[in-house]
Amino acid sequence: MDFKDASKPSGPVTLASGQTVAVNRDACIGCGGCTAIAPNTFGIDEEGKSTILASADADSKETITSAKDGCPVAAISVD
Repeated sequence: MDFKDASKPSGPVTLASGQTVAVNRDACIGCGGCTAIAPNTFGIDEEGKSTILASADADSKETITSAKDGCPVAAISVD
């Protein structure tokens, strides 16, 4: 799995769109909803936590925001 920033697999990272995306690993329950909505942006690592993928710039701002809004524990932040 290739991360957008290998030193911070769950962010925060700034995308080409200007959005800054982060996943709160303590809150993440690894349900995978974010990966279903924004599969280019989010992946699940070996610890069962959401990560931000190197291909994140391929998803639209709206798609990434939808993934944030769909997180049942509000573990994703998008600025």
